[in-house]
Amino acid sequence: MPWVKPMRDLRIALFVPLVAQRKLLGIAGFGGSSLRKKLSQKEKTYIKSLTNIAAAAIEKSRMITELSSVNRRLDSKVQELNTLFELSKEFNSVIEEDRLAKLLMFSVMGQIGASKYILGLMKNGSMAVVANRLDKEPGQELNDYLATVSAPCLVKTLSPRHDARARVMLEGLGIQVLVPLRLQDSTKGVLALGERMRGEPYTETDLELLSSLGNLAIISLENVRLFRETLEKQRLEDELQIAKEIQRGLLPATLPKIPRFDLAAVNLSSKQVGGDYYDVITLDSSHFVIAIGDVSGKGTPASLLMANLQATIRALVPLGLSLAELTMRVNNLICDNTGADRFITFFWGIIDTGSGTMKYVSAGHNPPFLFRRTGGVERLSEGGIILGIMKASVAYNEGEIRFSPGDVLVLFTDGVSEAMNEAGEELGEEPIEEVVKGCLDDPAEEILSAIVKRVKEHSKNTPQSDDITLIVARTTG
Repeated sequence: MPWVKPMRDLRIALFVPLVAQRKLLGIAGFGGSSLRKKLSQKEKTYIKSLTNIAAAAIEKSRMITELSSVNRRLDSKVQELNTLFELSKEFNSVIEEDRLAKLLMFSVMGQIGASKYILGLMKNGSMAVVANRLDKEPGQELNDYLATVSAPCLVKTLSPRHDARARVMLEGLGIQVLVPLRLQDSTKGVLALGERMRGEPYTETDLELLSSLGNLAIISLENVRLFRETLEKQRLEDELQIAKEIQRGLLPATLPKIPRFDLAAVNLSSKQVGGDYYDVITLDSSHFVIAIGDVSGKGTPASLLMANLQATIRALVPLGLSLAELTMRVNNLICDNTGADRFITFFWGIIDTGSGTMKYVSAGHNPPFLFRRTGGVERLSEGGIILGIMKASVAYNEGEIRFSPGDVLVLFTDGVSEAMNEAGEELGEEPIEEVVKGCLDDPAEEILSAIVKRVKEHSKNTPQSDDITLIVARTTG
């Protein structure tokens, strides 16, 4: 062995291993006796006993030292867990994103004492800096890089091949450590910290603590987002309920009795409120307005526009003007008071029970069906442009029909003819014709029910996407 000769040169006569619990702790070397050249067996035995005692003492000391170190680490972990527990309670009590961001950074500064920092959060698919203590703002290029960080790291350990530019930018800002804020295997934000104020280097324990702090914060931020989504959903549901109430308020609670006519109407609203509207207005004992319309769009704006239409109609009808002139005025008022993206398809007519006639105007609405008792079918399409598209430069045309006993008039919105099935196919208008032709002699209510049944059969497994509105008027004499 190479070390034997040097030991002999030092006149080491005896080597004794220091062993405790079957572990070699070291080797003790002893020189010869000052009186004799060789150690006696008794002296060797004595020395071995002493070394055994020394080995046991050394092992005990090492165990005590290690135990003290473990206890210190445990105390540190307990303190860290207590800190995280207290912070989690604080995080969970905050429901504003900016306050959460400030609380996170105060916590980081208190625990780590970083001289500089960046807090970035993912918003709309890109990293946005929401808080920083820097001499200058980080650019978008650096923000894009921060969005790719997936594990805690020291800036000085970034790859010179793949991350060289990012490293230069980060070091230029005085940033030393990057800690991603992760949730469900996705980076939701990032902490970038500068040199510690006490000058101490960042340790693995520091990175673990920062990751824990950041993850607590990001969970709270996610809860805030979900809370806001819930509030927004509730707001939309409240708006939807208001829109439905507006829509219900537009529709007549009961239909007036029209001499020589059997009348039925229905509005089946979809989950997403539309702008369907119908009305029957009594002018005098022999004249009645029958109207149906559909505003473009959904929700409260559509319902409010239909409310304006109803108010306009009820204000203009008593003027005694022709339907063509009234429609022109309604269109101009709609154009003056709504945006270009809002329009209304509309049909209305005035039934004269004395003469058995109806004058009508269609403003781009689905042409109603007039089923003759004799078997013919007519479409009522006279009129002009849709309401609200533009001010009419040409007068609306006015149509007129004469009823015969047993004739059936069917007015409907596109929620009937455009009802979808699972294959995305529309019902169309032919099935409506077939249904009505098969029950011309039935009361208006039964004809209406038969049409609704056919619509539901077509779209039985498909959610109703639009309102279904129908008016059936059957002449009885």
